[in-house]
Amino acid sequence: MNVEAEEEITFSSKDLSDEGGSQDEPMVIKLDIANFSVHKVLIDNGSSADIIFWDVLKGMGLEDSSLNPVHTLLVGFGGSEVASMGTIDLPVSMREEPKRRTAIVRFLVVDTPFAYNVILGQSGLNLFRAVVSTYHQKMKFSIKNSIDEVSSDQKEARTCCNLSLRKGEPDE
Repeated sequence: MNVEAEEEITFSSKDLSDEGGSQDEPMVIKLDIANFSVHKVLIDNGSSADIIFWDVLKGMGLEDSSLNPVHTLLVGFGGSEVASMGTIDLPVSMREEPKRRTAIVRFLVVDTPFAYNVILGQSGLNLFRAVVSTYHQKMKFSIKNSIDEVSSDQKEARTCCNLSLRKGEPDE
């Protein structure tokens, strides 16, 4: 394995958000995916899959013929299963030039309602060599012999979290 020398990635009290949000919120960011600005991206380093939802791809003008046929069952909380429609490889970029970092991510495509548009899991995070601190609500990665970061959009995180909690409530 060829590993280049990189700067050390650390987090300190200086990295804490000035927004005063909770460190217990999910980490939600914006990414550029296939030249589209995609909001409501959940950073989930506990997920073994990178997932993009079918409605997002349709919004990009992609059709199901662009998917690679792979049928995988995703098992979620409580053992519920969701079948994937296939996979798709898309360029994903963090930040803007000159600190832009791009990688090709293989997403599982799922056609189910969800509060988020994309879940970036372990594989995608590893492509960027990203280190996530939910306590600091930041993700750091090396770029051009330096360290850059992406902060969570805490307002959007609260909105998504509230939406996902509401979907689980029983009807009155």
